[in-house]
Amino acid sequence: MKKFITMLLLLVMSAILLAGCGTKETEKDTVIETASNDLTKVVISEFRNLSWSAVYVAYQNGYFQEEGIAPEFALYKDGPIAFQGMHGGDSQFCLLSQEPVLKAEQEGLDSSIIYTVLDTRLYGFVGAKDVKSVKDLKGQAIFAGMPGSAPYSFVSAILAEAGLDPQKDVTFVNLDYSASMSALSQGNIKASYINIDNRVEIQDMDVNILVDTSNPTDAAKYLKADVFPGEIITATSEFAAKNPDTVQGFVNAVNKGTKWINEHSEGEVAKLIAPLFQGMEEDVLAKKIAILKSAITKTGFISEESQTAVENFCINNGVINAPIPYNQVIDMQFVDAIK
Repeated sequence: MKKFITMLLLLVMSAILLAGCGTKETEKDTVIETASNDLTKVVISEFRNLSWSAVYVAYQNGYFQEEGIAPEFALYKDGPIAFQGMHGGDSQFCLLSQEPVLKAEQEGLDSSIIYTVLDTRLYGFVGAKDVKSVKDLKGQAIFAGMPGSAPYSFVSAILAEAGLDPQKDVTFVNLDYSASMSALSQGNIKASYINIDNRVEIQDMDVNILVDTSNPTDAAKYLKADVFPGEIITATSEFAAKNPDTVQGFVNAVNKGTKWINEHSEGEVAKLIAPLFQGMEEDVLAKKIAILKSAITKTGFISEESQTAVENFCINNGVINAPIPYNQVIDMQFVDAIK
């Protein structure tokens, strides 16, 4: 029996796509607008995650404006839905993980990955206090994001490594990411994906961290690579081809944000981007950034070797069924031309 209520997901996805961010006009083609102050308006689809702190630093420091760009954010529930929003014409750029991009590429929906924000993937998987190993999850309910997302693929890989069939041996529960830890503590689920910076929030919870890819042993076991550029920025291939100056300006701005993070303390980063994370205490934000900081890219560049690691992960976990030529989806010309 299929463990996910597919029709419910489809209805939720459709509703979110129709609603978008609620306050932003939909742009249905690749023609971009000029803001009233002669800056080029771009919309960025995202689901607000600290992995993309370089983008938020660029936004807060005015680096986009320095490059002639007026950015807006369109918030979505998850990466795959944000990605669909971009391809639906609601935005020009998307912040998400590689899995949805590669899957869509293989199905004929062309994208250009233009920058990586992290040089490795910092994911975790936590279980309830009575879950001592992944094998204990057979027959249990767990959370791993939505099907097609990077967390879903990651948790599926963990289950398979433990000898469990992700489609038969567990029940995936549909939750918001923000609700998963509450569901775990209340016993509604037995395990959950987390971004590893969420160790800060769960440090007082009675849970077991089953997998932590910030640990080199777990990274080698599940990612099988030291460099794993899974969290990226993408645009449609059509947009990148027709608007190279805008894409270059966008990459320039994000790279300035990357450099700023690498040159400042986690406290300074937290203070700067705190307005974009309302409801999160600044000291908590600083602790989370400290966990992520060692993985933040220095250059944004994705090598062929590191892309092969991502590709192999996706093939091994059924996201795609064959390699995708590097230059078909990875476009490093803008990183190479950073000023």
